[in-house]
Amino acid sequence: MRIKTSLILGAAALTAGAFLLSDLVNREYSPVAETVSRYVNTGHGWLVSVGLYAFTIAAAALALAVRERAARVLFGILAVGVLLAALFPADPPGQWANPSTSEQVHGIAAWIGLVCCNIGALLFSRRRREHTALFPVAIAAAVAMALFMVCTFDAMLFRELPNLIGLTERLAIAADLAWMCLAAKAIQRAETQH
Repeated sequence: MRIKTSLILGAAALTAGAFLLSDLVNREYSPVAETVSRYVNTGHGWLVSVGLYAFTIAAAALALAVRERAARVLFGILAVGVLLAALFPADPPGQWANPSTSEQVHGIAAWIGLVCCNIGALLFSRRRREHTALFPVAIAAAVAMALFMVCTFDAMLFRELPNLIGLTERLAIAADLAWMCLAAKAIQRAETQH
């Protein structure tokens, strides 16, 4: 089990590092206004691919590490969703009205995966009240995802809100990765106590 929890921690750190480095080296787009996955279309777009594959590994390891069947299935869906998001790259910015097939698969798979991550995190955390940070971070991740969803719908349909889609997505991903790390530590502690 230690291998799985170490894999979760290492892959989550690699995901965060790749996405952060992508924001730092790619000046073409605004991290506030553009989603992480759009950066795949920049000069250092490979960093986004590295981050997405690492996120897939972290999610798969988490799915294998949890014991609850529902959480295992939800984190498995997250892993498949992020993998599909990596295999089907996002379009460059400004193509909301006419997305490619790759963009549609990317977006739908990522959304389904991230929503499943939030549901799985809430289910897993609810049963582990002794780990005091798990549930509040799961709530924060769900709130961040809800904000991201609002910004995405606005960008696609209305364009009335300030363009914060990139910022809200980064908050949602950061909260999910933080929760995954806390969950890995909680699983590790539970294993050492038995």
